[in-house]
Amino acid sequence: AQMGAFEDADVAIYLGRGFQPQVEAALANSPESVTRLDLLGTVELLGVDEQLAGTDGEVDGEVLEGDVDPHVWLDPSRMIEMVDAITATFSEIDPDNAATYAANADEYLTDLRGLDSEYRESLAECQSRVIVTSHRAFGYLADTYGLRQIPIAGISPDVEPDPRTLEAIAAEAKAEGITTIFLESIAPPDLAETIAREIGAELDLLDPIEGLTQDQLDAGETYASIMRDNLQRLEAGLGCAG
Repeated sequence: AQMGAFEDADVAIYLGRGFQPQVEAALANSPESVTRLDLLGTVELLGVDEQLAGTDGEVDGEVLEGDVDPHVWLDPSRMIEMVDAITATFSEIDPDNAATYAANADEYLTDLRGLDSEYRESLAECQSRVIVTSHRAFGYLADTYGLRQIPIAGISPDVEPDPRTLEAIAAEAKAEGITTIFLESIAPPDLAETIAREIGAELDLLDPIEGLTQDQLDAGETYASIMRDNLQRLEAGLGCAG
């Protein structure tokens, strides 16, 4: 049913470069009348950050064609650019309703611009500007707000890190004055406690928003609400003035 929806669509909005291969395959077989909008083509893209030296294993996080980082949505400023691109596309294919699209976009953009301002203000003065993450998803956020992301390998939701990896994390934390390591939101509590005990740092969770669950939607959570929760965690973990 989802594949068939492309046959009747006026516009398809997606992330390309292999991030959604099934969507791209469906679009390749869809009528030429379907307007295609690859959001990765509307913003400046970044390469992936190198994993922390001395850590074993692969860093959790997708890497697209050309070693491109796909996590553009975790930067509110790039989300603003993508909303502008969507609005322009809708207005182009349906000019009779352009004013409605513009009005709806302005309402949402007001929230996104406020979110962007909150990030800039809250992260302007922090004791540390380094975020050590287990999920290599926050490179765009770091790029926009003057932080440095260091992704670590060997920490996944189902595998405990080996001693060499823990030693490398502890050394980096000490060298950079890092007091908090950020794990992805699905990391089990016992693993987090093990890492915290071994390296002498606090652990916190960041949500990469790779898919809101129905329970989250029913609870009223949105992109903006989750990003604001991430911001509060970053402020605390980096020692920001706020």
